[in-house]
Amino acid sequence: MTAIKRKFLMPALVSALTVAGTASCATGGADHVAAGTAEKEAPAAAKQATAPADPFAGLTAARIAGEAVTATKGAPSLRLTAEGTDDGRRVKVDFSLDRSGTCTGGLRRDDSEAEFAVVKGVTYVKGDDEFWRSISSGADDVNAANDENAANDESGPIEQSGRTDQNADTAVADELVQLLKGKWLKIPAGAGASARALGGACDLDAMLDGVHVADAKGATRGAAAEVEGRKAATLVKRETDGTRTTYVAAEGEPYLLKAVSEGGQAPGTVLLTDFGVPVKVAVPPAAETLDLRDVRQSASRTSGL
Repeated sequence: MTAIKRKFLMPALVSALTVAGTASCATGGADHVAAGTAEKEAPAAAKQATAPADPFAGLTAARIAGEAVTATKGAPSLRLTAEGTDDGRRVKVDFSLDRSGTCTGGLRRDDSEAEFAVVKGVTYVKGDDEFWRSISSGADDVNAANDENAANDESGPIEQSGRTDQNADTAVADELVQLLKGKWLKIPAGAGASARALGGACDLDAMLDGVHVADAKGATRGAAAEVEGRKAATLVKRETDGTRTTYVAAEGEPYLLKAVSEGGQAPGTVLLTDFGVPVKVAVPPAAETLDLRDVRQSASRTSGL
């Protein structure tokens, strides 16, 4: 099931998270821009009496970005929704996750979509026909997503009969589609099983590891804004191929709230919400699930996958 990571889910997440990562990494450099003309002309005493305190007053864009990344990495849970473009295809992602590994969500890439959930280390994936067809060419990797105990399963690994990602048979794809139609594929808990199957999408630490302040040159503090009704500071990075804007909460914890990339090769928007909100996941009914080991056995019988 690392095929899921390679063929569908990981490209979607990379497309989405690159927006956030690039935007936040690009923050830094110049101090925040001066306030508007009208505000400049107002008496200092009047400003202090009427204007809300700016939690980032006097801080550089780089410092604001650093505080935002630190706060976001400390969040116990969050929800990520994103829309962007990956290789010319529209990608939408929506999932919630916490530090215990509980996770639920879904994604769409053009006309292919899937849902997924992780509960107590057990991973469930449900896709439409196009989703399963899109990963069938990588079905030789089904073994890799199984837990370490499955390595000793008497059923043994799936024989590949010389198949490669490039020459997977159409009949194999049809078999996979029919086998999993309307079903949730259940991947048993084990060392890194969900991470391998979902490309790290449900690992909060791994996801946020890519959001850091590595390039702190050329960004400036932009105009104040609001994200989902929450006051935010903006950090703007203008480059030859487009503009990237990061929104940081200006009240409460300075979480990263939003990242927008305009122009360039990967335009898109990432929205982070529901910080600290418990993630609730419903375990799919047993009648609607198919264990990964059953898929492996079926694959062996048909000399596919």
